[in-house]
Amino acid sequence: MNVIPIERASRCTARATDTAQGTLCLPVASQAVCRLSFAAEAKPIQALTAAEALMEMDRYQGVASVELAGPGDPLATPSATLALIALLRKQHPALTISLTSLGLGGAQLAADLAAAGLNSINLQVDALDAATAEQLYAWIRPGKKTVPLKITVPLLLEEQPKTVRAMAEAGITVFIRTTVYPEINADQVGKIAETLAAQGAKGLRLTPFVRGSQQSAGLVTPTRMQMEQLGTSAGRYLPTVILQAVDGEGTGGSCGAEAPGPTGLPRPSAERPRAAVVSATGMEVDLHLGQAKKLLIYGPRADGLTCLLETRQAPDSGSGATRWEQLADILHDCFVLLTASAGQRPREVLGSRGIRVLITEENIEGTVDVLYGGGKKQQCKK
Repeated sequence: MNVIPIERASRCTARATDTAQGTLCLPVASQAVCRLSFAAEAKPIQALTAAEALMEMDRYQGVASVELAGPGDPLATPSATLALIALLRKQHPALTISLTSLGLGGAQLAADLAAAGLNSINLQVDALDAATAEQLYAWIRPGKKTVPLKITVPLLLEEQPKTVRAMAEAGITVFIRTTVYPEINADQVGKIAETLAAQGAKGLRLTPFVRGSQQSAGLVTPTRMQMEQLGTSAGRYLPTVILQAVDGEGTGGSCGAEAPGPTGLPRPSAERPRAAVVSATGMEVDLHLGQAKKLLIYGPRADGLTCLLETRQAPDSGSGATRWEQLADILHDCFVLLTASAGQRPREVLGSRGIRVLITEENIEGTVDVLYGGGKKQQCKK
């Protein structure tokens, strides 16, 4: 038995000061495969393109491991996930690469994931029987269409053990993650550990459900004593880590509803000190990148205040396939571009040229201020 007492769960978040010891989470999955029946409503988090993910790697020195997790499920878009893993492995041979998934389709992908360079998988398993799973999930979507739970729940329960076994046989280390809901699945924790240890899993992480401020009432958080008892039960079969939720933040199973923690915002550098914005009003970020005729360029003045410095013409929409390369040239001194919407192709091209595209509909002045490290400080006089 190897049970570690409850500790504060550190979010899988990149910080310049701690990535040498921690894990950089890259939210690169754009497609969700499920939703919890009691999940809080939240704004969808923008998934990173491969180019943007590599930019994040370059931002943080000393990163020893990365986790591909959220805002959707990495196995829902296998081609993109395999390509990114291979790219990370090629550019960072010593990097430890993991991903977090519900496991749908994982058995068929195990060999390819291992060949691409995946080291481990964190499999979210919260139920072993249909009755329990049907209480937990509002929907499960194996493909692009929502299918009735009566069909998808048996599929999930069949595929998760197969995924564990296939991953283990392919040489990928499998860790199980289980969120404890006292009235729903607490009695299954020990059985989850026993069942999946037999299939080749190597460890279990238990996290207590904590109701967020916007989640419906009804479910309760397990006590410390309950978590320790469950850890002891599971620890007979798998090395078990028990984690305490971050204070004041709800936790739930990994359904692609939210990333485990945002990657850091892009920051200006000596080579790229400016931010570009597309806007119809000049007040909010309210324009699709493809509709932009001009670009608002923000940056620090000589006195240090961040202001609107100039406007630049965007490439003509008739310039064809070279349009986004031309845009990257125009924004050669910019580290970020703010827009209300953008297609995949411009995000990839601009990301490969060192320009992060952020999708937002917020106020320009406040958003730019945050990017330059401020909270609403002294405003620029125009």
